[in-house]
Amino acid sequence: MINYITLIGLLAGTLSIIGYLPQVWKTYTTKHARDLSMGWLTLTLSSAILWFTYGILSNSLPLTITSAFTATMNLSLIIMKRKYD
Repeated sequence: MINYITLIGLLAGTLSIIGYLPQVWKTYTTKHARDLSMGWLTLTLSSAILWFTYGILSNSLPLTITSAFTATMNLSLIIMKRKYD
């Protein structure tokens, strides 16, 4: 059975992931990324990678899942920014 702390972490992570979806979708459909800051993208990707590493080392499933998805979406935005700019 999943405890309430893990459930809160999974809910927070889900909301964090959902928060990225509109930006990824808009960038993909409009083929426009000039307004995205490469500095912000690089910083948040670095943060997600570090959180992913921390999540693995601390055996935190919600943190590991959230940071993996966040890093993936962030990386896709970086790729689209480089492609569409």
